[in-house]
Amino acid sequence: MKKLSLKLVLLASCLLSLASGVLAHHSFSMFDQDIEMIVQGKVARWAFNNPHAWLYVNVVGDNGEVVEWGFEGGAPPSLIRNGITGRSFKPGDEVTVMFSPLTGGRAGGALCWIKIEDGSYLKPSDGGCGARDPENISRWEKWIEQGFTSSTEAHAASL
Repeated sequence: MKKLSLKLVLLASCLLSLASGVLAHHSFSMFDQDIEMIVQGKVARWAFNNPHAWLYVNVVGDNGEVVEWGFEGGAPPSLIRNGITGRSFKPGDEVTVMFSPLTGGRAGGALCWIKIEDGSYLKPSDGGCGARDPENISRWEKWIEQGFTSSTEAHAASL
């Protein structure tokens, strides 16, 4: 009887420790959600994985050097509900990515929307960064025509 209750206590402890991990989620403090930016490049890979999908894009810098940028998207179940699958992006696809940058200045950020080669837009975001603002894309289309690559530049020019 003692062995059975010890096993039950151990099992219950293990289950409780696992359950807390299910409820855990990282914060978005690693992204500067006050800034929106865009980059254009070619898809290197699309990692459609839990807990978040990642899009990796090769971007040619001003110096001609290719830099791989990494963008965090939403969780696959929510992306599927929005029509985005593991086959939505293929290596070599030309894309324009709008994102909130990483705060440390590394090449990457939180996905907002992606303009694909046929001119349509996909929104693989977890929220924030203007993804739910219906005017965001039209605002960015005007800014891109004017040569802006960040909301900071666009706002400074309008002052």
